[in-house]
Amino acid sequence: MTTPGPVGILGGTFDPIHHAHLRLAHEAWMACGLAQVRFIPSATPPHRAAPGADASHRLAMVELAIAGNPAFVADRRELDRDMPSYTIDTVAGLRTDLGADRPLCVIVGADAFALFETWRRSRELLDAVHLI
Repeated sequence: MTTPGPVGILGGTFDPIHHAHLRLAHEAWMACGLAQVRFIPSATPPHRAAPGADASHRLAMVELAIAGNPAFVADRRELDRDMPSYTIDTVAGLRTDLGADRPLCVIVGADAFALFETWRRSRELLDAVHLI
């Protein structure tokens, strides 16, 4: 049995989502042969101020921005949490949903990458995903 293609994960507040988010996702999708890119809006970001727009509006903005691209998926899992959004927890949920063998690729911009060492369980995260 072959493993389905890798899944890209692009998280953020998306307050608002903009062209750079979409371009980053597209470039990662093309360059890395991703099966899909999941846009995962953060409910309570631990590394920055709370978003100005509420969660439902930010999710709606993501859905509108990615409409028409079947490789892009809006994923609301972090919005359904009552605690801060940590990538390691999101990855654990995706592992449960997608299986242990599905490659997961976290897509990060230079700004997020510069703070990567401050992410919760960052070294463990490196064992669980590929960084793009």
